[in-house]
Amino acid sequence: MASADAAIGIPAENARHGAAGRDVPDVLRVLLNGAVFVLLWNHVWLKDLSDRSSLAASEDGSLLTQVLFVAAGLGMAAALHRIGFRHLRPLATWPLMLCAAWLGVTALLSVEPSLSLRRLALFAIAAMLSAGVLLVARSPRQLALTMAWSALVILVSSYLAVALVPDLAIHSAFDVNSDPSHPGLWRGIFPQKNEAGAAMVILVIVGLYVASAASRVLGWSIVLLAVGLLVASGSKTAILLLPVILAVTGLCRIFTGGALRGLLLLGPIVGFSLISIGSILVPAIQDAIGALLTDATFTGRSEIWQFALDNILVRPWRGWGIGAFWMTERTMYGGSEELTWVNTANHSHNAYLDTALIGGFPFLVLTIWVFVLAPVRDLQRVAGGRGLDAETLLFLRLWFLGLVSASFETVLYNGNNATCCMFMMAVFGLRLRTRYAIARG
Repeated sequence: MASADAAIGIPAENARHGAAGRDVPDVLRVLLNGAVFVLLWNHVWLKDLSDRSSLAASEDGSLLTQVLFVAAGLGMAAALHRIGFRHLRPLATWPLMLCAAWLGVTALLSVEPSLSLRRLALFAIAAMLSAGVLLVARSPRQLALTMAWSALVILVSSYLAVALVPDLAIHSAFDVNSDPSHPGLWRGIFPQKNEAGAAMVILVIVGLYVASAASRVLGWSIVLLAVGLLVASGSKTAILLLPVILAVTGLCRIFTGGALRGLLLLGPIVGFSLISIGSILVPAIQDAIGALLTDATFTGRSEIWQFALDNILVRPWRGWGIGAFWMTERTMYGGSEELTWVNTANHSHNAYLDTALIGGFPFLVLTIWVFVLAPVRDLQRVAGGRGLDAETLLFLRLWFLGLVSASFETVLYNGNNATCCMFMMAVFGLRLRTRYAIARG
């Protein structure tokens, strides 16, 4: 095919057509995308977990986070203007626009409108960054190499932090809200070991992509470094999900039929949802899980899932607004004289419950339509009846990671979350590939 000007396969002559489609030098493309990937994977480096101010309500947000995302957003907007915003038009599907509109309306109707609008702006910037990196990368190889060097920045910095500043890179008994099992577990440059674990799963997936699309040595080096930090983090959810993700997506490379692929992908998502939410709704599931699992962290999550569900039913049709429930004065102090860990949690450890908290049950239905069902359809349009190329496999793995993680972590509609951003990139990538041919090189 003709040469391409983006990782998702936009022909170069089309990408540079018109006044707003001028070229962007490769060095600027790599620097912009590299900075964006590092920002999306982790922007809060070496957080002091002994600082008791982290226990307070966080309605004002982080000024550093806001500055970094606004700066990255302006840079990406400038690059997309030169390349051509029109190449993002395939993303403007009716389901996605309805989902975005409902999110905006519920932000205006939020119990804390100003807070929700700020969180919505941050999420919108994260979404633009997640889509933009696919257009800014000139080719799949450039995308792979940029992701590789960004991954090495994260990995090398994390290992150096463990060696040089262990008080800021390893959990200790002095951490506020310290879990008895956390001291000694590595978190590297990340704020918490679960965030480190989730990021390492992403970097394993990235390393496998780099090994296929650019450099085996570089790719497998990233995989080994990421697996080492993943194991040292002791993040149970991430360690459990990684083999599931690789096994299921590996089978999707072998079985190319639409129905079988759909079953392979959606079956585990439904299964994990039954294990999590089903454990508080169906007594039989709760009893079965209780007999099989002795993990106290799972039992603790069932308490917060019930708390979230109770509050969804308070506002079932319009929700509380994005970012307007957890870690706010109302949740932490408004309904109880005693401060418990449930009241001070920063999310429900379940993306589907948090989605309903944001915008009610209608928003949950729209989310499932846009982010669960539509990507399966797009996958079949891109690779139905055929094997998966390296880029499509990258998108598939990141999409599947987001949805199987969603039953145990809040990874949707959270611009601060690495899994959320890579999940959005995957959804956008699959959608764009239904419009543009696959580029090689």
